[in-house]
Amino acid sequence: MTPIQRRTLDELVGPGRGRDFPAGLSDRLRARIEEAIGPLAPRASAIRLTKERLNDHSRCEGLFRSGLLGERPPFETSFRSASGTLLHKAIEIEAGGREHVDPWPLAERAAMSLHDERRFGPFWEALGPTAQDELLMETVRGVEMFRASFPPLRPLRSDLVPVTELWLEARFRAGAVVVSGCVDLVLNRPEPSRSTRLLLDLKSGGAWPEHPEDMRLYALLYTLRFGVPPIRVATVFLSSGEWQAEEVSEDTLVRAADRVVRAARAAAELAKGREERLTAGPYCSWCPRRSACPAARERVATPR
Repeated sequence: MTPIQRRTLDELVGPGRGRDFPAGLSDRLRARIEEAIGPLAPRASAIRLTKERLNDHSRCEGLFRSGLLGERPPFETSFRSASGTLLHKAIEIEAGGREHVDPWPLAERAAMSLHDERRFGPFWEALGPTAQDELLMETVRGVEMFRASFPPLRPLRSDLVPVTELWLEARFRAGAVVVSGCVDLVLNRPEPSRSTRLLLDLKSGGAWPEHPEDMRLYALLYTLRFGVPPIRVATVFLSSGEWQAEEVSEDTLVRAADRVVRAARAAAELAKGREERLTAGPYCSWCPRRSACPAARERVATPR
């Protein structure tokens, strides 16, 4: 291993002996959420919360409500989003592959495996050969950064037990509230009686204030699903090889649980007609309600 790979293994990945956790922790977290949400009036559809929705709620209830009502334009695949999809698929193949594959053929293999994906496939087909090659090269760069940051996964597979794109979901109040998220990479051998797993989000861009909250949500979802909390969570920035990490404690999980509760209760109250609490900020630029929002207009009118 290179010194950078060894540093990642020693300082970020390695769980040591793991950590004990309180008995019944996952049951208590679920009960805390169920009780705090309270009974919800019958709805045509569930309140669905993701990290994006929770972040919207912490920013502005108008932005949050617009997402719940589906007011935003339909998602359209862009070069940037396609690049992220392709890189994550390449890392998935890298983590689970039986043999070493050079970055360029690895990127090509990832593109082939995504050919039937409903968003990526048509976008890829519409690109000309030059643009396809640019997208592949962007993935090659990402793979190089990933390999430079992490210890080789194949030789350490029995110890690290890597899992990619782990989809997690929790349902509360008989499915009236559904919380979900997808972890990019999970490492370290699981132990039924100790916290050992590391949850990772891989970013090709820079840090955002919401990243730690996103990872706390993943820790909560993992704990509810497996009954054992992860030992730590981290956002890794591939361009620098640096990371933001947090050791998972009961306080971490309670914070994430209470954040879910606040968003779920707000969604239910807003559906009953409560007036939204509007808070202006840079996110106004992508809010579909910005043209009619008094807070957004005031922000534009106020000199900065």
